[in-house]
Amino acid sequence: MTDKVFIAEYTPEALEQYAELDNDSQDKILSAIKTFEILGTKYKNINSLGNDLYEIKPRGVRAYFQYDEDRKRIIIIGFITLKKTQKAPKRYIKQALQNIRNYKRSLADDET
Repeated sequence: MTDKVFIAEYTPEALEQYAELDNDSQDKILSAIKTFEILGTKYKNINSLGNDLYEIKPRGVRAYFQYDEDRKRIIIIGFITLKKTQKAPKRYIKQALQNIRNYKRSLADDET
């Protein structure tokens, strides 16, 4: 078994968005995330969007994520959508960041 460089966690919103995708899109994004977990930053289909947010974009699907600085080797998937435009829409970036903040807050609350 191959050791993973990263482990992906998903916000509740990202899981809902994933479930709403068609099977082909689900397969594409899940395969891309699994590949990223193994290859890490050597994976070529990731882009920095600023604000410490990144996107994985296999053919036709986008997943927005952030590295979890407190828990090394963890990435948090905050938003998943079909790719409809060339550039990542600002509202998706804003929503991904909010989802990730809420997710991190819920993790902190669980620890107390």
